[in-house]
Amino acid sequence: MSMPEAVARRWTPTVEQVAYAIIAVLAIVSRLWALGDRALHHDETLHAAYSWYLFSGRGYMHDPLLHGPLLYHLGALTFFLFGDNDTTARLSAALFSIALTLSPILLRPVIGRPAALIASIYLLISPVALYVGRFFRHDIYSVLFEILVLAAIVRYAADPRPRWLYLGAAALALMLTNQETTYLYILIMAAPLAAIFCWRVFRPGLAIIGGLGLALALLIFVLPGTAVVDGGHHAQRDANGAIVVDRPGPIFGWPPLETEDNGYALLVRNRSDSDGGRSVWENGARYLADIGRFVNHPAIISALILLTGGLALLIWLIWGQPGVGGATPWERALERGDPAAMVAASLAADRRWQVALAIAGAIYALLFTAMFTNLLGLISGVAGSLLYWLAQHNVQRGSQPGHYYAVILATYEPLLLLGAAAGLPLAIQAVRRRWPEAFAIGLIAWWSVAAFGIYTWAGEKMPWLTIHITLPLTLLFAWTVAKLVALAQAQAARWQVAWEEAATPAATEAAVPVDTAGAGDLAPAPAGGWRWLDEWRPGALGLPKGSLLSFGLLFGLIISLGFLLLLITVAAGPASPIQPWMAVLFTLTLFTLLVIGAGLRWSWTVTAALVAICLSVAIGLYTVRGSVRLAYQTGDVAREMMVYTQTSPDVMRVIRRLEEAAMRRGGGTRLPVMYDNETVWLWYLRDWPGAIAVPGGRLNGPPAEDVQAVLLLQENLDRYPENRAYLEGFVIQRYPLRWWFPEDQAYRLNGSSLLDRLLRNPFDYETEAQLWRYLMFRQPPAGLGSTDFVIAVRPELARQIGVGLGGSLRMPER
Repeated sequence: MSMPEAVARRWTPTVEQVAYAIIAVLAIVSRLWALGDRALHHDETLHAAYSWYLFSGRGYMHDPLLHGPLLYHLGALTFFLFGDNDTTARLSAALFSIALTLSPILLRPVIGRPAALIASIYLLISPVALYVGRFFRHDIYSVLFEILVLAAIVRYAADPRPRWLYLGAAALALMLTNQETTYLYILIMAAPLAAIFCWRVFRPGLAIIGGLGLALALLIFVLPGTAVVDGGHHAQRDANGAIVVDRPGPIFGWPPLETEDNGYALLVRNRSDSDGGRSVWENGARYLADIGRFVNHPAIISALILLTGGLALLIWLIWGQPGVGGATPWERALERGDPAAMVAASLAADRRWQVALAIAGAIYALLFTAMFTNLLGLISGVAGSLLYWLAQHNVQRGSQPGHYYAVILATYEPLLLLGAAAGLPLAIQAVRRRWPEAFAIGLIAWWSVAAFGIYTWAGEKMPWLTIHITLPLTLLFAWTVAKLVALAQAQAARWQVAWEEAATPAATEAAVPVDTAGAGDLAPAPAGGWRWLDEWRPGALGLPKGSLLSFGLLFGLIISLGFLLLLITVAAGPASPIQPWMAVLFTLTLFTLLVIGAGLRWSWTVTAALVAICLSVAIGLYTVRGSVRLAYQTGDVAREMMVYTQTSPDVMRVIRRLEEAAMRRGGGTRLPVMYDNETVWLWYLRDWPGAIAVPGGRLNGPPAEDVQAVLLLQENLDRYPENRAYLEGFVIQRYPLRWWFPEDQAYRLNGSSLLDRLLRNPFDYETEAQLWRYLMFRQPPAGLGSTDFVIAVRPELARQIGVGLGGSLRMPER
């Protein structure tokens, strides 16, 4: 091979590959930068502590209260490889977040290359994705598996190769071993897939599936009664152990389900192989008997009979009942080569479904049993998880309102809401017109709507669960922008061809010599030239020449003017002659005029693409600012709605100063300290052999002479007056342990919150100013709430620890 040929054949990266490489580098930096600077959240300290127990050889037992085992095995692995600290605790989550950012690559063949690239860019800058991706919780692992399962479904439907089936089976099994949101995801995805299959193969099956779903929902959530419960949702029971009924169920008067009692949920959530010193077989039998108390309810028995009978009937109608010509619906679908039937039939080829089931089963068994060290995890993996979290639906931890996720999305991800507003009608059009991407984008659109609906309905609403909603919305937004631009490009190309064809015949009529006018040449341009033809030539992004630049400049000018007006009016105070709503109205009016002018100038299709691009850039800047602020500046300060009961920076600062003081005294972490029942100390004092636990937070007497510090919750100090007496001679400092966002004053509909006032009187200056100050500067409408802790130290250590909330570094006066 000659040198020129070798150079010509040398690999050269494409623009797309360079773009993904840049995204990968930025994802690595943004996810790993200052990863351990923020104090571990309450939940993170539990996850890190149990990962450390597994790493240090203390074993693991699946507990649905703390979700699935995958996170703990990954945490133990990172501790084994890189040591145990706050950074490595979050390392596996950050790596999964990096993978999530690049995961839309798998969807390029089905949603298009531009859409996949836009999705990766948005996942890179998304505040929710960045924050949750640097958080040692289960959600970032689950959403990566969610997009992998989606990719496996749509890629297998397009090209039924076994690798996509096996990838989907492995991803689904890993999702199941990680978090109970898997059941919601299965419900969301199974519904449209079953509906499509029945529509293509046996349409009466739609009625059967719909009826089954409705009946099961009624049997589980409507027809059972309600129990008399306390504040912790523990049910009262009579002398025979039966739940005391508050209100019998409608129609049949059924009693409550066992899961109405949170105490029952805690009982059946898991079981140790050696519980009570019994054998694994005896404990297994007892565990199944406890679960049987739930199954023995008439509603559950009816549901199981109905589900089994309905599915058996559907199977017989599709595969067993001959129709016209003696062929079953399944056989007729195969004969006509129906795509849904052909894909379903491919599952049986080469024992594919058996292999996929074996892959999923192996993952399930290995992780839920902690490598076969706790065999009863095989039961708790499904039964314990389902029953525990079914009970939490009634407990409604967090007590968030129904509009909670709408508020979170409007605050952090407004671009996704706009993308959904434009994308859902476009997705419906794609399905109706059977565009090539109809199946994939229809599934994504359904996922977006269903995820928002089902997580809004679910009893427990938490900020980190928002990522299960933003992921499908991100894919829908990315496809919408890419599709609008593609439609505009196609229209611009059609108009260009049409104008050229309209102008070409004039050449044959022009009064020019034959030898100077070749066939097909354009006629001499009239006075002023062919400007109407030139302006439809492709420009930036394939849009009409100059359209993006001129529209973008005017759009930027309008947005800048509106931003300055809002800054000025808010800064001027209530006496300002221009109110904030006037500035917003003025900006929207100018924007509307710009859109109308562009529509008349270039067509409405091109204008829609221009608006999508400019809004994406403008709101994208707001999104980036929100991401940086949430992830790096206020990630452990509860001025952010996404920051929920976060450990305050003072906890980590106090621990670090205590470590420094111990090092100066030469004893290291062997310095004797005492701590109470607060779970944060399980992680931060794990390497302190001199740490002494105080059960219940109640001291039994004055600390020993060698004890240099005592860590107590403020509530334990107040609950037991003797604690303060026993700590005489210590310097006591109070610090915030965990703090939370002022939800009541911000978004709860209680008559006085910011959201309430905004809905009742949107033109009130103070309300508008508070909203602006929060959106732009994260100034909440009220102070932060907190629960506090105290550290009592010997006087010689006081100055090294520092002053707490209004405290003194001197011993209290006697």
